[in-house]
Amino acid sequence: MMDETTISAKSPGKLILLGEYAVLEKAPALVAAVNRHCKVQIESLYNSTFQVRTPNLNIPEIQFILDKDGDAHFRTNVDSKTQEQLHFVLAILKYVSQKAGKIPGASISIDTTSFYHRITGNKFGLGSSAALTVSLVSALMKYIGKNITEEVLYREAFLAHRFAQGKMGSGVDIAASTTGGIISYTMPEDPEQLNGNIQRIKRPDNLYMACIWAGYAVSTRNFVRNVHTYKNEQQKAYDKLLGTMSMLSREGVKAFAGNDSEAFLDIISDFLECERQLGKSSGTEIVSDVHEEISSIVKAQGGTYKPSGAGGGDIGIAFCNSHECMEKITSAIEGSMFDLMKLEIQNKGVQISERKEVG
Repeated sequence: MMDETTISAKSPGKLILLGEYAVLEKAPALVAAVNRHCKVQIESLYNSTFQVRTPNLNIPEIQFILDKDGDAHFRTNVDSKTQEQLHFVLAILKYVSQKAGKIPGASISIDTTSFYHRITGNKFGLGSSAALTVSLVSALMKYIGKNITEEVLYREAFLAHRFAQGKMGSGVDIAASTTGGIISYTMPEDPEQLNGNIQRIKRPDNLYMACIWAGYAVSTRNFVRNVHTYKNEQQKAYDKLLGTMSMLSREGVKAFAGNDSEAFLDIISDFLECERQLGKSSGTEIVSDVHEEISSIVKAQGGTYKPSGAGGGDIGIAFCNSHECMEKITSAIEGSMFDLMKLEIQNKGVQISERKEVG
């Protein structure tokens, strides 16, 4: 008789409140974990075969084995489109097998449904790939009997994410999915150490927030690449602008942690103006026409607004410091073409459970 093991892991998504782009220059970013989860379930198989199921992504269930280097070999012919769709998951499997040892055969189910619009199928900019990485790495480590701390999980998930996607990104989304709550995050000074600074912070008592869906998704990778090109071509102008954004990020984190919502709202307004300038200078529509339209609606009701994340599309956040003002904002958005998103702060980071049954 053999034990049948089932490992379940779920990790929250993220919402950046302040510090986009500046975080890549080692400024602190303010980020919240939110109640959209990537759920991973691993069930043991009695042989060396793996199968991956992704119920919400319309990827056909495929079977494969991993060789000693962690590379996948498919049991049947798999078209290039399916291989590309599975690239990220297979890369994480390879990273974990190389780093932690041989992974026994398993059936792996991955559910990222809550990161997609239920009607249009558009992907929200809530860090689904980071949540997937944290869930899958933590579940795989548990499956092969490695108990790791939150700090080690952050580091290994960051490395696995970079291995799968390339050395882009600050790790802010990995930190949020791992830790939960609202955190101040500063990326590592030494990229090889990945010892980013993560500090939990409480939201100011009278700071209200509402998340608004712009209606379409954008490529964070392309936006970051455009900004990086601007940095290389106009270093002096870039340094001046990002210096201001970095200062605002530091002051914003300080105001937020110090329960000073009024100062925080002023900083949000100034940061939005810097994002406009960065977009114009880099030829990137960070504060797009859609975000400008939402910002006008929010501002007319007495609030402050900025895009969350790379900008362009995805999600924006309305901020204000009174319940009455927030009621006006939500009413105005509900009467517009834009959608309010029911996002809440998720205080818990990744959650893992294990069940064993004697077969």
